[in-house]
Amino acid sequence: MKADHELITERLKMRPYKNADLLELVEAIHDSGEKLARWLPWCSNQYDQHDAHEWIHASQQNWLYDISYEFAIFRQDNDEFIGSISLSNLSDQTNSAELGYWVKCSAQQQGFATEACHAVAHFAFTTVKLTRLEIVTHLGNLASQRTALACNAKFECTARNRVIENNEPINGLLFSLIPTDIS
Repeated sequence: MKADHELITERLKMRPYKNADLLELVEAIHDSGEKLARWLPWCSNQYDQHDAHEWIHASQQNWLYDISYEFAIFRQDNDEFIGSISLSNLSDQTNSAELGYWVKCSAQQQGFATEACHAVAHFAFTTVKLTRLEIVTHLGNLASQRTALACNAKFECTARNRVIENNEPINGLLFSLIPTDIS
C-alpha cells in the first residue's frame, strides 16, 4: 500500500505517520498518558523521542509490507495532532483486522474518534477489501465502547483473556463491523 494515503473527513485529516510527527506524538502521549495508560500500557510519561522514532519507523515498514495501517489524526482547521487510529492484526484467513484508536485528552468527547473510525472502516472495506473489523476494549473503557457503538459496531461478546492488563490476560469486550454496517 502506498504510504502517502490520506483520508479526509469533515473535520479531520488522517495519514500515515511521518518523522515530522515525532514531537507532536510524544507531547500528546505526555499530555494524556495518565488517563490513557490504563488502556494503553506503553502510554506513559516515560515515552520519549526514541520510542516515538522507533514506532514511527515500524509503522512506515508496516505500510510498506501491508502488515498494518496506522494513521496519525489531525484536525483540518488547524493541523493539530489529536491521536492515532489503526488497522492491525490483519488476517488473510478471515479477511479481517482489528480497529484500534486513541485520542488525546484535550480532543476527547468531541466525536473525533467516531469520525476517524468511520473513515478508516470505509478505507478497510473499500480499499483494503476486508470483510470484518473487530474492536476490542477493556471492560472498563467506556469511552472506547461508546465510540464503537457510535460507529455502528455490534457488540458480540465478552471475550475471555482477550486483553492484557498489568501483564495479565483479562476479559475484553468484542465489537465488530462489517461493510453493511457503514453504508
